[in-house]
Amino acid sequence: MRITYTLAVHDQARQMEANVSRVVERLRSFPGSEVILVENGSTDGSLELARRLSTRLSSEDVEVRVDSVPKGLGNAHRRGLQMARGDLVVVIGVDLPFSFTDLDEWLALDDPPSLVLGSKSHPRSQLGVSAGRRAMSLGFRTARHLILGLAAGDTQGSILISGPLAHRVEPQLRCTDYLVTTEIVAWAVRLGARPLEIPVVYPRTAARSTVRPLRDTGRMLRGMLALRHRLRQSDPGGAPLTASEETR
Repeated sequence: MRITYTLAVHDQARQMEANVSRVVERLRSFPGSEVILVENGSTDGSLELARRLSTRLSSEDVEVRVDSVPKGLGNAHRRGLQMARGDLVVVIGVDLPFSFTDLDEWLALDDPPSLVLGSKSHPRSQLGVSAGRRAMSLGFRTARHLILGLAAGDTQGSILISGPLAHRVEPQLRCTDYLVTTEIVAWAVRLGARPLEIPVVYPRTAARSTVRPLRDTGRMLRGMLALRHRLRQSDPGGAPLTASEETR
């Protein structure tokens, strides 16, 4: 099995070298795997560092690939999915908020479905977050359910998606901001995927969220309404997932 880690990079030069090295070392057990670093609008030299890491860390077992897109988490994740060649694609930021607890849980599954979510809402997840952050997550979850009909408790964690499904979802993506992970899940569900949420460890030392309720609530709601319109009006292309594709 080949695994692709597609990592969004924005002004994270201080922690990127250590984290990318960790991912490369972890993936050596899966020859043919890759790490994709998609820099988006950094001003701290992250792109130059990413290129140096690609030269230094790439090997026959694990290749480190780099690209740059305009600022925006959605831009980074879309490009990562475009470039991914793995059988499994892990979509997350270069800060690795869950370390490898999501991948460990995925590998422990007997027959993982095509869409698995590293979920802070899972009852067995270990969280080091404030009550305010929990309340914000609950509000986002309620809005997702009411507007998009998504039952998943957390679409803002990590996404572990099969390569074939990732390449069917990517052409539909339009979000340029943090709503992109919800968009990935929504389109995958539209295609017939049944997401499975798995527990993660999210320590208090993880990077603080850049989402600000007063600033971002209106934009989030407008984005979900626009996504709902696209889901209703657009043909996702191709037939729904077959049973074999769903468990691939």
